[in-house]
Amino acid sequence: MTEVFHIPEFEIKGIRMPEFKLKKGNLIRVYTPYLDSNNIPLGFDLNIELIKVLQSKKTDLPWAKNYSQSRVMDFLRPLTVKRYLLKKMRITHNDALKIVNEIEINFNDKFEHLNFTKRKALIIKATFNKSNVILLDYLGVSADGIQFLEKLVNTEIEKGKSAIAFDRIEFAIDKEPYENITQIKIHVPNNTYK
Repeated sequence: MTEVFHIPEFEIKGIRMPEFKLKKGNLIRVYTPYLDSNNIPLGFDLNIELIKVLQSKKTDLPWAKNYSQSRVMDFLRPLTVKRYLLKKMRITHNDALKIVNEIEINFNDKFEHLNFTKRKALIIKATFNKSNVILLDYLGVSADGIQFLEKLVNTEIEKGKSAIAFDRIEFAIDKEPYENITQIKIHVPNNTYK
């Protein structure tokens, strides 16, 4: 398989990220700790810092980042799914239709009224539409939502796309649901297991 991204080992906040290679048609799932060795929350900040490092090594590596409209704009002109896909993400009308059908939402749905999982699914699908290699996270998604998102992401991976996904180590599982997923478990302090 073709290698699409390679990162040498690096350390951030005393936590070691091992070297890894992402291949076409694969997903690397990075499980990160919530607390450091002093039981101080690392929270989402660690993931953001890891994402920044990865993006500095590959500048065309988009992150399917949560999107929210400002409160003023939300009041004046609420963002719809259609406007998000066509105007914000600049996706063709046909591709946008495929996305909403797959996620089972409507063009006229208000973006902020979508449940968290559907909103995240919309953002992930839109980002995959723009790039063959993306960063994403499962942080904040319910157990049912994770299964929905994993299936959705896997449909893209099976098309030959690739991704690096972040999740909390507390939710790590022994065996991933799909064969094309490689786990990286980051432990504190400085213990990383694959």
